[in-house]
Amino acid sequence: MALPFKIPHNYMCTLDKTSQNITFHSVIDSLSSSKYKTLLTCNAPIFLDTQRELWKNAKLEVKDKKPLAITSSIKGIQVTITPQTISEVFEINDLTGKSSFKKKQSTKLISLREGMKKK
Repeated sequence: MALPFKIPHNYMCTLDKTSQNITFHSVIDSLSSSKYKTLLTCNAPIFLDTQRELWKNAKLEVKDKKPLAITSSIKGIQVTITPQTISEVFEINDLTGKSSFKKKQSTKLISLREGMKKK
């Protein structure tokens, strides 16, 4: 059985300059040399069942009223997502000492989780 993709999210950015996108060559150059290149060009398909299971089991780890991590279990495997893991996986390296999610980010994460539970 093939796993269904979450279609709107399974697009990968290509930063190739062609004759059809000459107008955007300067933008492509900027993105290619930015810290976000890996984030934009990684091929990381999102599977609906995995996404739903992640949010169904998700818990927000909080210490001193600061959201530090999202923990979940997917097919029995424990998953922990922190600002540090996001920065490392996508090679952003922009944390400069940050160890928690901002309050606004954690509110969005909780809203997303609630939305996924309803589906």
